[in-house]
Amino acid sequence: MKKIILGVTGSIASYKAVEIVRLLKKRGYSVSVVMTPDSVNFISPLIFEIISENKVIIDQFKDSDNYKVEHVKMARETELFVIAPASLNTIGKFTSGIADNFLTLLFFAYTGKVLIAPAMNTAMYLHPVNKKNIEYLKSIGVDFISPSEGSLACGEEGVGRLAEPEDIVDIIESYLEKKLYKGKRILVSGGGTREKIDDFRFITNPSSGKTGVEFARIARNFGAETTLVSGKNNLKIPQGINYIEIESGKEMYEELNKKIKEADILIMSAAVSDFKPSDYKKGKIKKTDFSLNLKLDKNPDILKELSLKKKGNQIFVGFSAEYGLEKKEAEKKLKEKNLDIIILNSIKEKNLGFGSEDNRTILIFKDGDIIDTGVISKRELAKLVLEKIYDKWIRKT
Repeated sequence: MKKIILGVTGSIASYKAVEIVRLLKKRGYSVSVVMTPDSVNFISPLIFEIISENKVIIDQFKDSDNYKVEHVKMARETELFVIAPASLNTIGKFTSGIADNFLTLLFFAYTGKVLIAPAMNTAMYLHPVNKKNIEYLKSIGVDFISPSEGSLACGEEGVGRLAEPEDIVDIIESYLEKKLYKGKRILVSGGGTREKIDDFRFITNPSSGKTGVEFARIARNFGAETTLVSGKNNLKIPQGINYIEIESGKEMYEELNKKIKEADILIMSAAVSDFKPSDYKKGKIKKTDFSLNLKLDKNPDILKELSLKKKGNQIFVGFSAEYGLEKKEAEKKLKEKNLDIIILNSIKEKNLGFGSEDNRTILIFKDGDIIDTGVISKRELAKLVLEKIYDKWIRKT
């Protein structure tokens, strides 16, 4: 279990740190919270102890086992040190070499990666002294999660809001993963396409785009230069991903075709519409003019087209959405499209597949290996597939 220290400073945003701890615990991390004396004016240490299931340290003399030299012990046993929220005062102490509480003392004893998420009033955040302090810390290897813009506790609008807990945890996870794909380029397609009948109507499918986002997220976490080409969706796209939004199957093909030469791995999780209207009408067709027979043409099979350009060292991953988990059709697609892996998933079961967080899949590899994952989250599926690709092909290069 990977260990994280979360530093909490005197900020009204300290209540958000509770959600950061909860999300990290949910994802299997051990979290130890260190609070500044000022932070207890905003939130009780007891809350963090209950959520983290670990002792909270505030005072280096009262709360730690001094014979263990606690700040040194924690610094040696932890993979990542995160300060969220980080106040102007604490950032200033880090810059000035002031170690007058346990959190600042720990900062100077810590030799690993430090990640800081500031939270403060806009004028304070943009003050030249604070900007200079942040730039100095960056110059010595400290990384920052930029605050967002919006309503502040003081009633003003502007930059300075603590980044959302889910975004902070997402970035933390990217720091903690092994960079298996450093130097590699991974191209991911996701979401459903829309094929226009007119400017107000279109043919599509229920794809939410979640699978593509999760594959892109894990690829980024593993250190790959990641591009996600996706149909329109309502999802939050993780930071650090080159995101391209398209609408039609034609647009998706054009974007993928531009980038496929430079890709080491293609993950084709998009649900591209098989058909498109033969005759698109600009504007809006009146109901009285609408024919009851809609003529359709076949869309090109994007993955099959791209497979014709596949280079010997590229790895292609496709999906086969079937009504059930019959492997015969998936195995046929695996060969026809020159794939290395095909992921067979069922659209038969409720609350699985399209629009959900989970899927039931079977992974079929070109070397004959088969993995029945059972019900699995889309994030876990992405991680499993990319780990298997690394073990089978990347590790050997």
